[in-house]
Amino acid sequence: MVAELVPSPPPLVGCLDALDSILNEMPTDAYDSLDPATQRHAVERLRRIKARLAAQELAAVRALDAGLGDKERTGEVLARGFGRDKWEADRSVRVANQLSSAPKTEDALASGELAETQAAVIAGTMAGLPEGVTPEQRDVCETTLIADAKRFPIKDLRQRALRISDAFKPEPEAKVDEDEALRLREKKAWARTEAWLVDDKDGTWRFGGRLPSLHGEMLKSALDAIAAPRRRHLTAEQERDQDELTYPQRMGRAFAHLIEQLPTDKLPTTGGTPAVITVNIDLEDLKKKIGAATLTTGTRISSGELRRLACTQGILPMVFNGGSLPIDMGRSKRLFTPAQRIAIANRDLGCITPGCEAPPGWCEGHHWKDDWANGSTTNIDDGALLCSRHHHQAHDENWQFRQATDGHIEIKKPHGVWQRNHRWRP
Repeated sequence: MVAELVPSPPPLVGCLDALDSILNEMPTDAYDSLDPATQRHAVERLRRIKARLAAQELAAVRALDAGLGDKERTGEVLARGFGRDKWEADRSVRVANQLSSAPKTEDALASGELAETQAAVIAGTMAGLPEGVTPEQRDVCETTLIADAKRFPIKDLRQRALRISDAFKPEPEAKVDEDEALRLREKKAWARTEAWLVDDKDGTWRFGGRLPSLHGEMLKSALDAIAAPRRRHLTAEQERDQDELTYPQRMGRAFAHLIEQLPTDKLPTTGGTPAVITVNIDLEDLKKKIGAATLTTGTRISSGELRRLACTQGILPMVFNGGSLPIDMGRSKRLFTPAQRIAIANRDLGCITPGCEAPPGWCEGHHWKDDWANGSTTNIDDGALLCSRHHHQAHDENWQFRQATDGHIEIKKPHGVWQRNHRWRP
């Protein structure tokens, strides 16, 4: 009986088997026992190994794409594989083929000198160079970008890569081409712009989307400006609270604050109806500071949150007397005007909470004499400055306020004594 000959696997398959075997010997909980220096070193080594594996994967993708030819779209095949979606699969095919135009970049990725994101930027740039670029110029261009990748963050590398082809064009032509390329890029960015919001039914919403670069920079700048003062300007207790917040948490709170400050009276109207959120609440519940309020969309909020918003926002409160007809509708007149805020700021010089150092620009106007449900007016003497954090606390904890004989506002917290912010007038 003749034994059937079984062909041995290619050496490359044996290497993959060896990699699997090695990973089986690396328990993920073993890193907990390492000292911090060794842990950091392990992370860096793993990132380099990850880059080297990415080079192998992209080379395999390129070979698969060449082998499939017109039979099937490679991206569709990959999308049906392990952990991929169609967009990510198509990106892998694109980057894999672009690397054939950047052999030095592929070598640097395979040796762990570049990350996959860096290699993708360089490969895309090399594939897009004009036809007239000589081999010597291509070599210098690629070498320069690889060196740049080791010095600059990925955002700067992308900017360098966008301009690199201009070095091979006459200056007038480069400017025209750059302007045209930017126009095309902006047009494509606008076409890809989107946003989505999902109510998770637990008191929070998830949202995401994509913005053009200009609007992304504008939004980030605004959020950074709002979030930055929260880092190091409050009391010791508040500083500890802020230390526990991650950057995304700070930016999320800044985004919520930005939404509250939107000038709804400046927004486009729909069929003649202003884009204003109406809040409905029963008069007796409002006066007793109990119960809840209902937005026009059906969402429920606490009466305390409503009273806080009524001090500063263009939100429209609608008070009912237990029946179906409203007995009072608040007016945006209750918002302090810029001139009134300046006058109040000259008196308070910042948040009036004892120990708080928030300046006027970080504060909101608060009706300290009474809330709008009890007929508060919007006069300078009725207003006081509170930072966002203390404004929440004032409503939640029912702080008391009074005006001293010298005109300055004093605060009494529950179970406390009357105090004023002496930081501003030592």
